[in-house]
Amino acid sequence: MRAVSRKLERCLSPRLPRRGFLHRVAKWLEGPDEIRVGNAKKILDSIENHAKSNFKVGCGVNQEKFRPQFGLEMLHLWALKIVMVPADPDEGPKHFAEVCEQVWARTEVRIYKEGIHSFLISKNLKEIQQWTFGAMTAYDKGIIEMQATGDNKEFVGSLWRNIYDCDVEISPAQAVTLADHILTQIQDLQGQDKGLVFSGDMTWKAPPVAVMQDIDHMELAQYAKPVVVPGKDSGNLVFKWDAQYPVVR
Repeated sequence: MRAVSRKLERCLSPRLPRRGFLHRVAKWLEGPDEIRVGNAKKILDSIENHAKSNFKVGCGVNQEKFRPQFGLEMLHLWALKIVMVPADPDEGPKHFAEVCEQVWARTEVRIYKEGIHSFLISKNLKEIQQWTFGAMTAYDKGIIEMQATGDNKEFVGSLWRNIYDCDVEISPAQAVTLADHILTQIQDLQGQDKGLVFSGDMTWKAPPVAVMQDIDHMELAQYAKPVVVPGKDSGNLVFKWDAQYPVVR
């Protein structure tokens, strides 16, 4: 039976094209940094393409606005971070950092296309970086709380603040649907081949097509609170709750 299983596995496995000697030499000459940059670009391409899928129907994400759409992309990146760092404690953080560098480079272009004056691009980019890492910190805290207590409300609240801009028109069911989807996505990525994930050839699950039903009552407004975000140089950066900058992580 084992022999038969192995034969079936060989038959079902996709046949990859053979790489010639010159191709291998070229990869060796590139070095790990160049390969990492190439992987990071492919990873970000994959994230951006999938985040353009319809997350409006099942999850209620307003993808026509910059912040929800960008936040959705960074939620995908956070999911990959959760998978890549434990999978390879050496290359995982390096790949994640390189993808972030690619994000900032592309975001500068997006900011410029939004009509922001070139003198203000750096200021706006810094705010987006703080917002992004603040969001990921909130997601981490939500996951830790869920693992410790089994309660997902902290994680759902972090999504409501960062993806939905604390929109009171969003139903708890929509936020819970997105939370369930991204957690299922993480589990799926963990089961994929590590080489495919690190090279940007991972596969993504289709967005939910309907809102989850029969969920426990959840008052999302209780999660509209500031979150302290660790800073590299300045100790702690605290996002203040105000009308001008409503997403506080």
